[in-house]
Amino acid sequence: MTLQICTEATKEVISDFANEFYDAYELCEIKLVELENNPANQELVNLIFRAVHTVKGNLSFVGLQPLLPLLQSVEDLLSKIRDGSLVFSASLSDVILLSIDHIKNVVDELTGQGSSGLTPVKVQQFRDSITRIITALPSERQQTINATINTLAPETVISNEDNTSTPPSEAKPPSAEKNVLKVLHRYNIPINEDLQLMISLIKPFEQRSPYWHGKSVRLLLLALGMNEFSGNRVAPEQLAAATLMHDFGMCFLPTSLLHKNTPYTTKEKRQIHQHPRIAFELLGKMCNWEEAAEIVHQHHEHMNGDGYPHQLLEAEISDGAKILSIIDTFDAIMHDRAHIIKVKRPFIRSILEINRYAGTQFSSEWVGIFNQFAQKLHPYSANTG
Repeated sequence: MTLQICTEATKEVISDFANEFYDAYELCEIKLVELENNPANQELVNLIFRAVHTVKGNLSFVGLQPLLPLLQSVEDLLSKIRDGSLVFSASLSDVILLSIDHIKNVVDELTGQGSSGLTPVKVQQFRDSITRIITALPSERQQTINATINTLAPETVISNEDNTSTPPSEAKPPSAEKNVLKVLHRYNIPINEDLQLMISLIKPFEQRSPYWHGKSVRLLLLALGMNEFSGNRVAPEQLAAATLMHDFGMCFLPTSLLHKNTPYTTKEKRQIHQHPRIAFELLGKMCNWEEAAEIVHQHHEHMNGDGYPHQLLEAEISDGAKILSIIDTFDAIMHDRAHIIKVKRPFIRSILEINRYAGTQFSSEWVGIFNQFAQKLHPYSANTG
């Protein structure tokens, strides 16, 4: 018997709940991937916990009380991660995401967008399986996590790597390639041979400089999320390719220049300004990536004509380049870069910095879209400034 949804809530209440849930769902996806790259970041854990807690508190209003045990077990898991009893890992991220996916399927059914197939028996199985992770002995925990993943997604195949008993202090972080594949799957972008090649370049790119670690997946999440928020005004696969490749030319600059912590000389600026051409030419030589090549070539152009390499004006710049320009700068502000002599800014200050250059460096229209999308990234930003 499938899960019975009994609700007296009005369509308006259900719609409000669903919108809030989908926002929380997307935030959890984004922040869990970030957390995989930075597992010691307590603020990310807190954001995910609060999002799950808020959804749990709203379930009863729309007749979804049968899901409470499952979401409570996810919250208990996050509580253990928050207090340090559990060490966050990529496989725990999968447990949380898969659990929320099942809840999303029920919300989709509630709003007439699909069918979940979830039953009370499965809810009980999921809850019990997650609870066993919390109570498992350290030596048995990874095996228990793997079993939980297989319970939540029976089609999942756990690799031998997942079954290793590497101590947490020595565990390797998930590969950037794996995280990128997750994001592309999230946005239903098929992985063809060309994209597979681009993904294979991520590791050597990010190893070239410590300032680039995790950059590919962060930018991909921002670019595709912002584009989806706009109604996919840019072809997602073209934007994904451009995002993955746009800074590839930086690999060929000397590391002394990449890691320089004083202002660039005129000669050094000329070197830096050449980097979009490499990826532009590579994409141009491949079939069917002309739009991605154009995005790459234009992503340092400014709306007022002060950018490079061709000093284009706003009407001449593609939407994909306008997106990439914003999210690339936002990421640079949020994360340390050697050549920027500024402290790392908090989230809200970073948004304000983007807004400061709306209409000059960035497209005012796309900054407006970015502002709305940013509220989904950080739910506490809506009432700021």
